Amino acid sequence: MKSWVITAVGPDRPGLVGRLTAPLQESDSNLADSRMINLRGQFAVLLLAEVPDECEVSLRKALEGVAAELGLRLEIHVQEEARSSAHTVTVGVPYRLRIFAMDQPGIVHRITDVLQRASVNVEELETRSEPRPQSGAPLFSLELRMTVPAEVGIRELRASLTAVCDELNCDLELVRASLT
Repeated sequence: MKSWVITAVGPDRPGLVGRLTAPLQESDSNLADSRMINLRGQFAVLLLAEVPDECEVSLRKALEGVAAELGLRLEIHVQEEARSSAHTVTVGVPYRLRIFAMDQPGIVHRITDVLQRASVNVEELETRSEPRPQSGAPLFSLELRMTVPAEVGIRELRASLTAVCDELNCDLELVRASLT
């Protein structure tokens, strides 16, 4: 059994997920983790599949065929067995960070730079830019799950994030997250 990280990007359409995942089901592969989203008409898929060794060649060919039919750009990254069986565990405390601001360049970089300097591991990050209901002006939101190492002072981290948010005119919410 090997772990495959599969990415696919292309025009959104009904039935895309079913068509793309059918070869996985047909080869008795397990869809372990996935993220899929419509980004203004472009559908992006990121998934982790556990693939039986004997199905690798036929599954790759089937996925490439489906991707070609659907107009998707497909990439498959096969993890080596030693790496796929040993999961990297980040030790620390889970937190959720939410940022809200008028949309402007640099928000993601400035926030994640603070986190990187504090050795915080970003587990999941999602951003969205949508028009405000009242004015139509673009409102930016960022939400991320992160693991804060035990030796990092949360007050200091909060102060650093607040300083950046004050410069960018952002609102922030930092709360300890549940383990689920």
